[in-house]
Amino acid sequence: MFTLRSAAIASALLFVALPARAQTPAAQPEMTTLKSAFIPGEKTLFFDDFTDMGPGDAPPHFKIRGAAPELRAAGDVRQLTATARGTMFPNLTALPKNFTFEAELVAENTNRVISTLILSGGGKQIFTLSTTANGGKDTDLVASLRAPYQELGRKRVPTNWKEPVKLALWIQDGRLRVFLNGEKQLDFNQVEMAAINSVEFANDFYGANQSIGYRSIRFAESTPDFSQVISSSGRFVTHGILFDTASDRLKPESAPVIQSIAKGLDTNPNLKLLIEGHTDSVGNAAANLDLSRRRAEAVKSVLVAQFKIDAARLTTAGLGATKPIDSNDTPQGRSQNRRVELVKK
Repeated sequence: MFTLRSAAIASALLFVALPARAQTPAAQPEMTTLKSAFIPGEKTLFFDDFTDMGPGDAPPHFKIRGAAPELRAAGDVRQLTATARGTMFPNLTALPKNFTFEAELVAENTNRVISTLILSGGGKQIFTLSTTANGGKDTDLVASLRAPYQELGRKRVPTNWKEPVKLALWIQDGRLRVFLNGEKQLDFNQVEMAAINSVEFANDFYGANQSIGYRSIRFAESTPDFSQVISSSGRFVTHGILFDTASDRLKPESAPVIQSIAKGLDTNPNLKLLIEGHTDSVGNAAANLDLSRRRAEAVKSVLVAQFKIDAARLTTAGLGATKPIDSNDTPQGRSQNRRVELVKK
């Protein structure tokens, strides 16, 4: 067991439906000027937050080789923790050409701990992204092509490893970007990769009594353009609008998706939208319904107050867990069900 501050606990959970703690409207962060450019992929290909793993169990969604990681938990936070060299293979057989990767990491008693994402195809390594926690105060990021070898770039970033660290990778049409805590750190274009059919995480340690923990891991197919999707299908589903736990307060990292929706509304002044909030089935059904309603209204309020969209063009509905798009029996299914949908009227 380990101890975490409440701020870390709040940051570790994404859009989880829990009973509402407050009924007053939440003050929203400024969405028009935030510079975060990472947009999470829309179609979830793999997700695990270890909520269906028990103490002493093998991770059900990973193949483990080398030293076995262990589950650690404190309150609502669950963490798959590695303390010795080993490799974790998520149950993910292939990645599309355009995809995103997100992980929330915690390094403890850090001298030098390395988590390396390895993407392979045809039995050969294609790409690696190594993330090194140095002394708990900074991070070394190194992105490399492997066949043939070419280091794309590296960067050292001041980092507080006493708090959970958010790592993200976005590959889109030959452009490869790496983000740390929402800030872009590496950016390359004209990157050619062969087809990927194997994903692994290698954990390495330099020093005694060190560990690296994974709070959540997500791979997803890249998000399509809002205007294109809403025009062609009349419905846009997004998992990139995130909220504080049990709250209708938007997370700052929601800014890119909110901005794309506002741009689409501004470009097409005749477009009217129904904003739907959806949760998973965890918790009380009535509370989930109320929470989803308030979250849909929060999206509307930001579009109206910050982007000057006419309120008459937007309506809202909270549907709770009544319209799941996946099973609520797995972390990945629950992740899919926590979403916001926009419907053309």
